[in-house]
Amino acid sequence: MTTEKLAELLAVNLWVVLFVTTLGMLLGAWLLWAGLQRHGARIVALLQKLLDRLRPHAERLPMSRVVHGAGQIAKQLGVQVLLSMAIAIAACVGFVEIADEIGVDDDLGRFDVALSAALSQHASDEQLRIFAAVTDLGDKKFLIPLATAIAVLMLFRRRWMLAATWLVATAGGGLLNVGLKAIFERSRPERLHGFAAADGWSFPSGHSSGSFIVYGLLAYLIVINSKPRWHLPVAALAMTLIVCVGFSRVILQVHYFSDVLGGYAFGAAWVAAWIAGLEAFRRRQQGAGLAGTDIS
Repeated sequence: MTTEKLAELLAVNLWVVLFVTTLGMLLGAWLLWAGLQRHGARIVALLQKLLDRLRPHAERLPMSRVVHGAGQIAKQLGVQVLLSMAIAIAACVGFVEIADEIGVDDDLGRFDVALSAALSQHASDEQLRIFAAVTDLGDKKFLIPLATAIAVLMLFRRRWMLAATWLVATAGGGLLNVGLKAIFERSRPERLHGFAAADGWSFPSGHSSGSFIVYGLLAYLIVINSKPRWHLPVAALAMTLIVCVGFSRVILQVHYFSDVLGGYAFGAAWVAAWIAGLEAFRRRQQGAGLAGTDIS
């Protein structure tokens, strides 16, 4: 199947593609979460056993103290922190790979142009009107007041450190996205409708990364402060919002497909890095006997 035919197939079946993508991401997130909850202790035990077997060999290396120290740090951090760090690194690598393929002569760049052209022909006014409303959920005019209101709530509850962390994480992610746009200086696709307006550079998508950061971090904070029965619904709602906002940017033809992928990769790396830091802080506080910390 050619790039043009694939793009047209996706454009004609927008709702199916959106449903399958959302369902797939929800299923993947649930499997990861359920696997971590059910097998986390076993994974830690297996890693510890592996480290015990490797320790005699590592002691023969010239940098045995460094290796031993790294093993001790990994043991202290825990599987949640290590997994978050691994996700952050993988997302950074993914972002670099996506950025390397957005040129007009690259496969992903050609698919971007073909999909944008197909959407301009097949996206109906009703679909554009719906996604024009959805896209506002990822606009800075909505996310900034939302993030501010959450910070005020945290301050009202005397969660001083958490409020500061939340503001730095959300605002810092937005500023860094602006910096990345200035580095890549990618022009936006042409659009022939008046359902959405956008200016500035295109890569990575600010709506996609912003929704990932705000809704992703908010879901994490709710999960660690709520009962288990709320974990899956909260994660599902956050994931649905993130997917729909990102899709809306492509369907409205204000961003290329790779812009959204880049925004997701950047947002995932940023969120995972902050979660790793927060989880490390929680473990340190709990280890010191201070379970009633500032974040849980």
